[in-house]
Amino acid sequence: MTRSQLFAAFFFSVFLFLLYQLYRMFEGFLAPLAWAALLALIFHPVQKRLVRWFRGRQGLAAFALTTLVIGGVILPGLLLLALVANESVLLYQRIATMVAEGGVTAWWLSLQDSWLGRLWNYAEPLLAQWNVDLANIGVKVTNAISGFLVTQATAIAKNIVGFLVDFFLCTVALFFLLRDGERMIVALRDLLPMEPRYRDLVLERFSDALTAVVQGSLLTALAQGTLAGLGYVVLGVPFAVFLGCATALISLVPMGTPVAWGSVAIYLFATGHPVKGLIQVLWGLLVVSAIDNVIRPWIIGGRTRIPTILLFFGILGGLQAYGFLGVFLAPAVIALLVAFIRIYREEYKMARDVAAVD
Repeated sequence: MTRSQLFAAFFFSVFLFLLYQLYRMFEGFLAPLAWAALLALIFHPVQKRLVRWFRGRQGLAAFALTTLVIGGVILPGLLLLALVANESVLLYQRIATMVAEGGVTAWWLSLQDSWLGRLWNYAEPLLAQWNVDLANIGVKVTNAISGFLVTQATAIAKNIVGFLVDFFLCTVALFFLLRDGERMIVALRDLLPMEPRYRDLVLERFSDALTAVVQGSLLTALAQGTLAGLGYVVLGVPFAVFLGCATALISLVPMGTPVAWGSVAIYLFATGHPVKGLIQVLWGLLVVSAIDNVIRPWIIGGRTRIPTILLFFGILGGLQAYGFLGVFLAPAVIALLVAFIRIYREEYKMARDVAAVD
């Protein structure tokens, strides 16, 4: 081994060791840092305009925008979350009371006389052969759902201090990313051991995919949650605000929106309101779900350049691997992979053409 090879081995060994130690130090703060990075990416165009407005003062523009994001986005979101949490508690109390008084069992048995119950009667002989008790299943499912709500509410209450710390860290990180983000990107681009055109391609694909998916997903979720919640209110569905917010949240998952409004439609059919159930189905199909086909192509369009089937399974896998952040990170990771595949194909084709000429 030559002296230069020995130096290179030593340097990169120490460098990787330091990167690993840095990861260990930042591991506990990855979630607030990731959220800050997403917010900085979303509001970067606004930051550029504010910088021009404040005559090039990056720090003042970043402080103003961070304040606006906290006051205009985060705090209203937290208030809405508190409203949803309150309705969740009321929903749990109602379910718990029904379970304690045997109301769930009686309600489940009463469904046998409803429009939905008559459909189950056709399968009753088969269910009897398998010893399936629908009433008992209904009670168990209800208990499981109510137990899940209690567990989540307890976890939120216990982790309120951790949430406040993450909120503070996210706010601080957002300010610095807005102020110094462009310089960080330039420094990162210069460090990439690639040709300039490939460096620009990688960063461009990553930024385009992340921006398009974040904007498209959030606006679609907001529109679908609002339209679904409006339908729930008009049809007199209990806990309409909670269900509207739940629809917005689950709409971030592929095929989540039909599951949300479809469950409400089944509830209306089961409780003896077939007309309302039919209206809910039509509203869900023609308005709530259809708006997805308008907003996503308009915002995302061809910016991601990712096949739909790959994006579908990528988001599901991202949820499993990274949690809620995976909804936004998975398309960006796939876009990076597509960019690297393109670079490999171009380099391989170039090397093959050169070999053919030689």
